Amino acid sequence: MFESMNITSQARVFQCPKCNETIDTSAQECRFCHAPIDASAAEDAADAMAKVNQACSDASYLKIMAITILVFFALSWVPFVGNLGYWGLIFLLFAIPAMIVRWWVKFGSIQTKESDFSRARGTVIAISVPSVVFPFIGFFLLFGMLVTLFRH
Repeated sequence: MFESMNITSQARVFQCPKCNETIDTSAQECRFCHAPIDASAAEDAADAMAKVNQACSDASYLKIMAITILVFFALSWVPFVGNLGYWGLIFLLFAIPAMIVRWWVKFGSIQTKESDFSRARGTVIAISVPSVVFPFIGFFLLFGMLVTLFRH
């Protein structure tokens, strides 16, 4: 129904090249400074802004996953739910490095002066350093769990 009325569910926005206010790509001029807007340049800028926003969002998910490792580690020591914590920890020890590689491949080449993106890149760098070691820890934990299971 909405498609037939030319109503889109997502507004595409970008920053005005003159005043840096966020405006809609369908605008013919900036509503703040009244600068004329080139439609193709507006679409390109909106695509770039969407990619930066996605990079920041994915970095936020990585940060949450990194914090969740601590929760699963603590759960692994609690009776009756220890296995849940242990397997969650094992999963994250492999999932986080995979997500980091995905982030760098998808967003590593972005060149922008956005402070949010700089913060997101810093978060991913901070998580990347220990995640190089995490899979090795995961292999040892998994090996220890399997040895324990087969002994009993």
